[in-house]
Amino acid sequence: MKKPLLTVLVLASLATAGSAVAQPAGAPRFEVGAQVSALQLSAVDATHAGIGGRFAFNLAPWASIEAEANYFPTDNISVTSSNRQLTDLTVEYHRRRAEAFFGPKIGTRFQRFGLFGKVRPGFAHLSNQGTLCLGVDCAVVNLINPTYHNSFALDLGGIFEFYATSRFLVRLDLGDTMIRERATEPPFNGRDHSHNFTSRFGFGFRF
Repeated sequence: MKKPLLTVLVLASLATAGSAVAQPAGAPRFEVGAQVSALQLSAVDATHAGIGGRFAFNLAPWASIEAEANYFPTDNISVTSSNRQLTDLTVEYHRRRAEAFFGPKIGTRFQRFGLFGKVRPGFAHLSNQGTLCLGVDCAVVNLINPTYHNSFALDLGGIFEFYATSRFLVRLDLGDTMIRERATEPPFNGRDHSHNFTSRFGFGFRF
């Protein structure tokens, strides 16, 4: 088992095990936050940085509903041809990525920190910013622009929160973003879905 996935499972287990511990009385019901994200694309071994925001409604001391959106201004990937007749051909796909998720966060809150697990369905959208062909074989290759669609995505993982004050918190997310792959999008590897390690670090305000 890969180390990132093992970390996610441990955090999720800790969050579930402590779900019976009560939240301090009178805790705020709403939360807004912002974060920076790192998305590691397993299909092409590339990592991209993004920014995002979220809104949460606390249903109970151990359960919340969250909505989150992230934007990656640069999501470029490079694909090298596997065709033996085109030994010197690399295509760079210039893209931007947006994603959104909505779902539950379940776990426990202690006085100064919290541990949670999350399961949030959503979607990922890629926008084409052009292609660049590198290599001497480009002159004989008819490049076809990829077609991008909204793809179903699922955000699974664990969350650690530190409550600096009753209103302000710092948060770390570690998880697996599962994305449905389509044959019309690079890297054209024929897979129907991919597992992509995601980390997010941010802050939030409760009110």
